[in-house]
Amino acid sequence: MLSPTARRRLIGGAIVVFWLVMMGVLVYREFGGRTIIARRTGKVVLPHPGETWLGVLIGGQRVGTAHLVTQPEDRSGLAGFMQRLDLRLRARVLDAPVELRLAGTMWRAVTAPRASFEFRVNSAGHEVQVEGTVVDGLLEGVVRSAGESVPVSLQVGRLLGGSDDLFALLPSPLFAPGEEASFPGFDPLTLRPATARARCLRLETLTLDGTPVATRVVEVTVGKATITAWLDGDGGVVQAQAPFGVTLRRFSRADAIATRVVTEPPELLTTFNVTPTGVRPRRDASRMVVRVSGVNAREVPADDTQKAGEDDKVVVSVSPGPLAAPPVPDSGSQPEVARFLACDALVQCDDPRIRTLAAVIVRLERDPWARALLIEDWVNRNIQKRTVLSLPSAVDVLASREGDCGEHTVLFTALARAAGVPTRMAAGLVWSEEEQAFAYHAWPEVFVGRWVWTDPTLGQPIADATHLKLATGGVGDWQGVAVFLGRIRLEVLEVE
Repeated sequence: MLSPTARRRLIGGAIVVFWLVMMGVLVYREFGGRTIIARRTGKVVLPHPGETWLGVLIGGQRVGTAHLVTQPEDRSGLAGFMQRLDLRLRARVLDAPVELRLAGTMWRAVTAPRASFEFRVNSAGHEVQVEGTVVDGLLEGVVRSAGESVPVSLQVGRLLGGSDDLFALLPSPLFAPGEEASFPGFDPLTLRPATARARCLRLETLTLDGTPVATRVVEVTVGKATITAWLDGDGGVVQAQAPFGVTLRRFSRADAIATRVVTEPPELLTTFNVTPTGVRPRRDASRMVVRVSGVNAREVPADDTQKAGEDDKVVVSVSPGPLAAPPVPDSGSQPEVARFLACDALVQCDDPRIRTLAAVIVRLERDPWARALLIEDWVNRNIQKRTVLSLPSAVDVLASREGDCGEHTVLFTALARAAGVPTRMAAGLVWSEEEQAFAYHAWPEVFVGRWVWTDPTLGQPIADATHLKLATGGVGDWQGVAVFLGRIRLEVLEVE
């Protein structure tokens, strides 16, 4: 069993920082370019060159700085523009100082559907790099981590050059309050297709450094993540806010540089803890009933372990384990299960190092559940419990042998899939005895006739009933927790 100190340090790093990073990328991608093509008229308008400094605040306290630069740049005879982002965060996570940097560039043609990009996320020596090109809706890219390069190819839809392009709408006077638009695109960090929906809410005057600034308030939603941005007349970001207390606010260059270093960085993760009312939970509970409020309780997923009840109640019970004779999934009979045997850019289950280790761990064992238990035990014993604020990559975790819940979950998933055990990743809340609150957490689920939750971070072959799942799938699906961050409230009604 883990010591109390070890347990205390493994909660939620990847979940929260994933959305801090993605917020920076989304604002950078959707708003940094300003006007490109005027809607309906077809008139080409080059983006305004310049730079923007944004402070990153949590609860009003500065935790970092984002620097955005836009400038014209022609490539291969095509007029275009380049955007550069440098996002730096510094905070404390359960009393440990941590730093994170997201840096990259994106180039887009002005009138042709072409783009290229490169990003890197670095924290404490852990780095994931993403780069690629988009031509006529086809993205060709590669994800690099721990010396491994994973190619990615997918259709992402037309990015530029049409009347439904978001860049054509946001700064335009024609994008008036009440107007809506949507456009196809992609997440540059997870390299997954994503459709953005934009809606102009209202006109509003903000005061910036004592000066009133007329803005257009626009709400942008990608998946389940929603960001509200205040844009000036040129389409530049004056302020952007996520629903879980993270704000980007424009600073002057002098102020941004002068206050870039935070001498007493704030505590990051406990900001998002959920302190319940009602009965006090306990570790190793076999059943828990909670009433959910502050959000739509129907957004909470249900499966064999977690079921929705009446009156906004959710019932979590420890899984009875595998079915006696679990069916073997295949793409024909169980496509929704079989897809969780596939590898992706962050779960490199076909990497030779991953496959070799999986074979060593499971040895000659043929039973899927027995294989899952062997992998859970190995990951729990061999991965040092340390907070790492970065995008979790299985090969990077294997090389460093350290990480928090995200790293444990991603490595377990890669090893289990390499061993032929369908595995998906859950994100949600788990009870922390040390914090006396629910904290954000990630854990894997394996299919052994039914989906069974396991938790290699906490050393639980079958996860206890204080886990409350809010999203499931892959790393990219962790965006599902954005609906709940800072809003969900829990009343614990029963604990057994």
